[in-house]
Amino acid sequence: MPASPLPTERAGATLTERYVHAATRRLPAAQRDDVAEELRGGIADRLEALEHERPDLDTDARERAALTELGDPARLAAGYSGRGLYLIGPDLYPAFQRTLAQLLAVAVPAVTIAVGVVDALDGDPIGHVIGGAVWAGLTALVQICFWLTLTFVLIERSGPGHDALRDSLDVEWTPDQLPPLPTHPGRLRDTVTSLAFLAFMAALLIWQQFRSPIDGADGESVPILDPELWSLWLPLLLALMVAEAVLEIAKYRTGRWTVPLAAANTALSLAFAGILIHLSRAEELLNPAMVDAVQQDWSGFDPGLTHTIVAVTAAVIALWDIGEGWLRALSPSAGNSAAKC
Repeated sequence: MPASPLPTERAGATLTERYVHAATRRLPAAQRDDVAEELRGGIADRLEALEHERPDLDTDARERAALTELGDPARLAAGYSGRGLYLIGPDLYPAFQRTLAQLLAVAVPAVTIAVGVVDALDGDPIGHVIGGAVWAGLTALVQICFWLTLTFVLIERSGPGHDALRDSLDVEWTPDQLPPLPTHPGRLRDTVTSLAFLAFMAALLIWQQFRSPIDGADGESVPILDPELWSLWLPLLLALMVAEAVLEIAKYRTGRWTVPLAAANTALSLAFAGILIHLSRAEELLNPAMVDAVQQDWSGFDPGLTHTIVAVTAAVIALWDIGEGWLRALSPSAGNSAAKC
């Protein structure tokens, strides 16, 4: 007998399709389609049965009831893969994953901001304030990951207590926790790549202040960029990187380039390039102490040429980025929905 039709899609995707996506997205490609088809058939059969067992429920309520009976898709995926999930078994791993995400989302920003505020009130230079705050945030992230993982591993090995732990953490799974379907193949990968690149550039900006590979006459490391720029320009560049990250997330959630997104991208690109071009034209970007240290070993080093290269590179990248954004926003073709690399 053919399976009953699935409920009508809401907002572009049914809960069933989101459930199937969540349960199969980490399975091997060769296994994914078969498991997805089996899940859809099983859910459709259960919906048909619930139609007779629970006539008081409407279509949406029957769908939610069927998915709730199946349980957390992460645990279901672990059963299909035939292996446990890392150090923590499939019974506890979903609870561990959600608890970790909640702790990191609250604790890491709180620690970062708190340390930054304390250092700023102590009158530390802006470079030390930013560096100390970032280091504190990274330390909190590592500590939370380690201790929470160790806790769940010990509980896993002890056997009993799983249900009590899950109840105490209030992380019982419901269909409301299903992730949305990907809006375009490869879009999430491109977004993550862009965010990782922005994070790398921000870290590099901070790293050069404290761990520069260039040593001065006293043997201490010398920042590559002028430390005086931390009074305004470098924090502004970091803020623009954060704004660019927000734009990348907004573009991913929207699912396509739009005119407002292209306009925001234009403003950010012009601001970022404008700062670099201004500082390069005034030859205020490089640290004079760094220039002196480099010229002692390499007399041919020309800071003026370096500033020119930075200015031209910033202008070319900005023009390319702005043009690509508007081309995708105004194009009626499929290219409009493709993620920007």
